[in-house]
Amino acid sequence: VMRREFVLNEGDIYNQNYVDYSVLRLNQLGFFDPIDKEKDIDFRQDEERAEVDVNVKVTERGRQQITFNGGISGIGGSFFGLDYSTNNLLGRGESLSFQFAAGNRQNSFVFSFTEPYVRNRPVTAGFSLFVQSVKFFGEGTFLSQNTAALQGAFGSQTDFLNASDENLFTQRTAGVSLFASAPLSEFYKKRPFTLSTRIGLTYSLSQTSIKDPAVNADPTSTNFIPVIFRQPNILTSRITPTIVYDSRDVRGVDAINGQQVAISLAFAGLGGDVRTYEPTVSYQRFFPVRNKRAKIPQVFGFRLLAGHVGSFATSSKVRSAQESSLSFINGVPVYERFFLGDEFTVRGYSPRQITPIVPLEQFVTSSTVSVATNATGTVTDATRIPELQRFASLGLFTGTSGTNPRFLSRGFQPIGADTQLLGNFEYRVPIFGPVSIAGFADIGTAFNLRKGADQIFSTNFQDDFPFLAGQLGGLRSSLSGLVLEKNPFLASQVTLQANGLINVALLARDNRLVTQEEFAQESCNTCTLDPITGLPFGFQRVFVRGQAQTNTAVRLSQAVFDKISDIRSSVGVEVRVQLPVVNVPLRLIGFYNPNARRGVSDRVPLFFQEEKIGYRFSIGRTF
Repeated sequence: VMRREFVLNEGDIYNQNYVDYSVLRLNQLGFFDPIDKEKDIDFRQDEERAEVDVNVKVTERGRQQITFNGGISGIGGSFFGLDYSTNNLLGRGESLSFQFAAGNRQNSFVFSFTEPYVRNRPVTAGFSLFVQSVKFFGEGTFLSQNTAALQGAFGSQTDFLNASDENLFTQRTAGVSLFASAPLSEFYKKRPFTLSTRIGLTYSLSQTSIKDPAVNADPTSTNFIPVIFRQPNILTSRITPTIVYDSRDVRGVDAINGQQVAISLAFAGLGGDVRTYEPTVSYQRFFPVRNKRAKIPQVFGFRLLAGHVGSFATSSKVRSAQESSLSFINGVPVYERFFLGDEFTVRGYSPRQITPIVPLEQFVTSSTVSVATNATGTVTDATRIPELQRFASLGLFTGTSGTNPRFLSRGFQPIGADTQLLGNFEYRVPIFGPVSIAGFADIGTAFNLRKGADQIFSTNFQDDFPFLAGQLGGLRSSLSGLVLEKNPFLASQVTLQANGLINVALLARDNRLVTQEEFAQESCNTCTLDPITGLPFGFQRVFVRGQAQTNTAVRLSQAVFDKISDIRSSVGVEVRVQLPVVNVPLRLIGFYNPNARRGVSDRVPLFFQEEKIGYRFSIGRTF
């Protein structure tokens, strides 16, 4: 492993630059304690033979790394994780790792193997297998009568974390990734640039699907949750060429000098259902500032990152999913669009907090409208009231357009951005042993270069009761109530059901609808009531019944917080402790967000409660 990373071979013409670069490569491996060029390299010259012996002294680190982690997060719920890796499996630098995480909201498993030298050439190849399952509250939860789901989604943090799985949607992703890379010096002459630059190619194949919650097995149940976010099995076939220039001098786990430039272009469309492209560019730079001769000096470093994602075509399967859910925006999966905010992007903000927001306007479409003498269950025909048939047509709503559109409500939804710009800046100071401190400043924006056309997606058609009765508060309890809105002088009866729902019935007599005046007169003159109906004898309740669906218009053209100028920033201090065995630090992050949103925004009628000052724990590093 050591000999092949050393650029100079026995008998070569001596080159000090090659010696320096070889030490850099050995340090980048992470297999050894940091090698100091001044202390750990001996030079012995033989002037008679015009030769020099170079002795490099190294101390090997443990090959095995085991990391235990766990905690509670707003997205993942409570979880426990185990990461294991070995960086020199068979003594030739092979690495094998697996990551396992289990929780009440997320489960994942990743297995990877990397061979750094294929056929004794500096060609790295490997593969990765991954499976992930994520449970979440569906977008239609707020339309349901499911008390437990509503409490879990909109109640306290405890309610959120302890919500029953039967009310949660499940997103499952499984796939495989194959990758290979080689230094540019394999194709061109050895130069500092070609030795430090690698070109690579990655191919991944993954399948993602979303499963309805268990309560939706019975569509007639009052616990049914309308499906707004539906996604069939989406197959993504992606190829990603990369080029990386890396001259960073890594000491321990952090770089202390040098730079890295990484360029990639992910292209999905070689088969599968998704047709997207995603160019990404990042630049990292590190400068030793004080105590430069120390093993770990004080370092200033920064990272600049830019990325864009777009779709060049839309397959029939994606088009169908886009028409029935919010799973795709302009042909791009929502989970591949950009959301900033967390300890790896802009540290003072919560996950996915920095993103454009779009208005969602909700309409209703009704169908199979008929007249019945019963409010629930199978429709009992009441066609003997011809007058009522005429009024039934008033209950035929045509969604967002058509002859009788019906607007319900307007809300707002974060939908991710197609472009991100991010800058992270740190000044790192070692304190003692494994403890260090870092001052940081993060700045980023997630915005849309292209807003795209508005999208409309619809739920499945549901029976009017309980769908209209309780889930669409903008409509009066049933289609009968809609007729009353057009004819306010008709007599009606409003009752409160045992389940808390309001039920509206029209009143009929002698095969015709009666007015409020007629019903009031009969009620006064009649002393006895029908014990079955509770109405004056001869009167009956009738209902306009049917099926209904909600139609949601995603007004992408009216997005807010989607400009490049919508910048969010965060400054603060981190205390880091490098844990034994673990190759990543434990972090306590204290932050101040100078432009956090608080209160009602003047750009959108929403109340924001972004933290101004706070702290959080984390494991890992921002860059």
